[in-house]
Amino acid sequence: MKSTICVLFLGLLLLTPTLGQSTLQSLEDYLEAGFEQISHEFGGIQMMREAENLAEYVVYWPENGFLSEPNHLLDVYSIMLASHEEPEKYNLDNLISCNPGAKSDYFKWAPYKVGVVKIGEVTTVNSPCFGENSVTLKMGDDGKSVILEHNASNYSSWTCADTYLFATTQNYHFSSVFFSGTHRYTFSGLTDYQYFAITRWDGLDQIIEWGTGSHSGHTVAAVLLFAGGLGTNPYLPFIGSHPTFWMVSNNVEFIKRATGYEWKKRANTTRVDLDAKNIKSGDYFAITRWDGLDQIIEWGTGSHSGHTVAAIWVEEELYIVESQDAWYWPRHGIQMNPYKTWLQWAENAGFMVTHLPLKAEVAAKFNVTKAYEWYKTVEGYPYGYHNFLWGWVDTPNDSFPPVLHSDAVAPAMAIVQGLFPAASTIFNEAINFRLNTSNLTIPELAEVIAERNLTWGEVYAMPEQDSWRYSDGPSMVCSSFVVALWKAGGLFGDMEIQATEFTPRDVYTVTFLDPNPVLAPECLENNPNARFCQLMGDHLMEFPDISTVEPYPHMNERCPSSPLNGYKRLDGC
Repeated sequence: MKSTICVLFLGLLLLTPTLGQSTLQSLEDYLEAGFEQISHEFGGIQMMREAENLAEYVVYWPENGFLSEPNHLLDVYSIMLASHEEPEKYNLDNLISCNPGAKSDYFKWAPYKVGVVKIGEVTTVNSPCFGENSVTLKMGDDGKSVILEHNASNYSSWTCADTYLFATTQNYHFSSVFFSGTHRYTFSGLTDYQYFAITRWDGLDQIIEWGTGSHSGHTVAAVLLFAGGLGTNPYLPFIGSHPTFWMVSNNVEFIKRATGYEWKKRANTTRVDLDAKNIKSGDYFAITRWDGLDQIIEWGTGSHSGHTVAAIWVEEELYIVESQDAWYWPRHGIQMNPYKTWLQWAENAGFMVTHLPLKAEVAAKFNVTKAYEWYKTVEGYPYGYHNFLWGWVDTPNDSFPPVLHSDAVAPAMAIVQGLFPAASTIFNEAINFRLNTSNLTIPELAEVIAERNLTWGEVYAMPEQDSWRYSDGPSMVCSSFVVALWKAGGLFGDMEIQATEFTPRDVYTVTFLDPNPVLAPECLENNPNARFCQLMGDHLMEFPDISTVEPYPHMNERCPSSPLNGYKRLDGC
């Protein structure tokens, strides 16, 4: 059977309330009324009964949310085991498919917004399996339940089914629509918070549809972007530090499909040992590794590099400084390593590396002493996971890839935090800073956002501040660190600049860099036609729009970044 998945997030602002039909009072009442208890994927209690053209479901969510009790993990394991033993029941081959039969692709399992369901309104949705869908949401008479009715018609095929996920930042529910008619879902016995989360925050918000092709095909395609090169030994095949051949080919293909850019192979891949005398303090090195993570950065930002480092001379020795936390790298956090040592580590990691020098007049302005003094104040701090997203998310709606909507981030992070509680600091602290709150959880943050009449997207778009100190110190990703070094060295003068708002693309497009540098002999020997000196790598690194953006106050704080418009940059954003 073919299947599609669509996701509905329970959301934001109370509109005109309407009284729903009376609901039964207890589990026993429902069982006596002919309901059958069935399993629930997210720790709840679920019952259903079917009649002609009507399927009724009643769901009691866990009082404190999914993963609040140990048995919830056991429920997940049991369902995974059952799906393996009964694949025809769970439709694994086509579980994530909003266009049945389409070719597998990389991130089509990720959700995207197709509509909003609000209290007292009718939302219409088209889906591959049903030509017409109308969805309504109303409150139950008892003040402790909400009722969603989904009317599906114009069935395309009896072998096709749509699957929906209803979710708040605390609770979740899967349901599949197999036949035309009414599908009624009563979320009953809600706590005050659960009821508030649905009725106060736009009811069921948002409808998100998940890509095309088969679940297994998409999953394999995505895994191939990341699988391999996880070790630290450069001499071990597959499990060593070099990206595998399938990682290279799949990531090249992914970037081509996702952004339209096609990487070109280099004719001469011999490593270039660029003499240190040709490198100045403040010079920039653009880096890419075929590990999937760099390609996600490139997809999200339009960059042609995924990692950035800078050079600095200290006591007549050249060092490379960076913010780094890769599993294949010998050291972690903000660090300084001798240039020759760093080159060897970069080659061991399978890096592509290009030297992009500062313009001569900019290099003369760079205050090495002040830059190094600043570096010593941040040396050893962890990599900046807290602001990993926020450098490129500058707008409420135009800074996410097509398959990801801003409203999907918080519910997804809530699930991640349930599985890995330590992850809460990465997301929650950043949002608390933006709202000027302290130690609030995702559901509590959602309440504050609703009270202030904001959206998650608007909060994400609030500029990150260099002055913020997280629980583990200042937080800088690689590009933020390089810009902060330039800032400390005086390149921005008195301009109000937030280094934490810069992506790799933002770094190499600023006019500090020389767009047509004079190349050293060893670079020209490797490639006589080279525009920049590429030290290593199997594909040619190119940098569209390099050195085209003059610095200005608050730069890169409001810039959209979408492949749908070619990552077009707005003036003064």
